[in-house]
Amino acid sequence: MLVAALLVAGCGVTPSPSEQPTSSSSARHGKGLPPDLDMSFRWIPTNVLNLASADGTFVRAYTESFELAFEGQSMEWGYPGFAAASPPDTDERIRLVASNSQTSRVVNTLFLSPLRREDTANRTRLTICRSELLSIEQRSDAGVEWRNIGKRWSFPITIDFVRSGRQMPPVDQHGAQVTPSTTMFGSWKVSYFDRLGVGSENRADIVACNALPPNPELPRVGVETGPEPWPVLPPSPGWPANGL
Repeated sequence: MLVAALLVAGCGVTPSPSEQPTSSSSARHGKGLPPDLDMSFRWIPTNVLNLASADGTFVRAYTESFELAFEGQSMEWGYPGFAAASPPDTDERIRLVASNSQTSRVVNTLFLSPLRREDTANRTRLTICRSELLSIEQRSDAGVEWRNIGKRWSFPITIDFVRSGRQMPPVDQHGAQVTPSTTMFGSWKVSYFDRLGVGSENRADIVACNALPPNPELPRVGVETGPEPWPVLPPSPGWPANGL
């Protein structure tokens, strides 16, 4: 499935002037990302999740936190309040598999498109499709080159969360920052999270993600090598510079 996903051709568009890619050095400056990682998150608006709502803030913050914690192989790379919002086994889960940035420099734009949701009382389960612009540095005696990978919509993320306690996550969070400076979780908790659904139980969601229209922000789908990484794109909707 993954090989097929990488070989299917995609189409690309040029970002608007306000969304031109940033260089690796400028995107990392002051953003608190793990070493050897330059990353941003671009959420696609759908009718499944209002990104400006409390639900949207919580889901965005937790999904991004887990991804950064996985890349850094430590809970400390999650956003403020990440550990308190997480299930007890999260520290083990983020280290089940070593991340690419543990051994190589990585430049990554992760695209996230909410696919479906199930609501029961104060609980919600969301399924989110993921697509990526991923560049991994390759070093050899011949020098340095980058393996640039365009991944179409595929293996889904699953998040189950409970609206517990009295404090809601803040609403209407957006801005130019890659990461927030204050907690975005309120008193809500995650009961289950899977960052990459590849099992047989995910088959229907994998098919649904594959069936989404091509991601227009991928230069191409597949793998190529070059002297430079694909630039990281600006975050969307991003986070405000002054916290809440």
